[in-house]
Amino acid sequence: MLTKIDHIAIVVKDAEAALKNYEGMYSFKLKQKMEGPGGEFRAIHASLGDITLEFLQPLKPGTAFARFLEEKGGGLHHVSFATDDIAVEMKNLKKRGKKLQNEEPLVVPGGGKIAFVHPSAGENVLIELVQRGK
Repeated sequence: MLTKIDHIAIVVKDAEAALKNYEGMYSFKLKQKMEGPGGEFRAIHASLGDITLEFLQPLKPGTAFARFLEEKGGGLHHVSFATDDIAVEMKNLKKRGKKLQNEEPLVVPGGGKIAFVHPSAGENVLIELVQRGK
């Protein structure tokens, strides 16, 4: 079962500048900084109450986030929903004929799992399912 919006991801040219902008506009606070696998991107998580934004800055050309930035100039990339059981969510989506981008969940640092649902399943919105590590 989905439990909440985990975060909203935005592709940006400069993650630090985006953080400063949202700090100034709405008082978002830095939650976490990390680098993606293979140094492909920088991610900065900022929060305000129960709201978390993820600023994704491509670091290498030709990667998915770099192409997104080139083609669209940045902006909303995906909405992430938290779930207690990602495997069950994926199974239910498959039963409903929804296209997934991952056949199996990917394990992320901290023991969590993620999987992406194809935009065609969600009104042209890329959806990420997240099961946080314990």
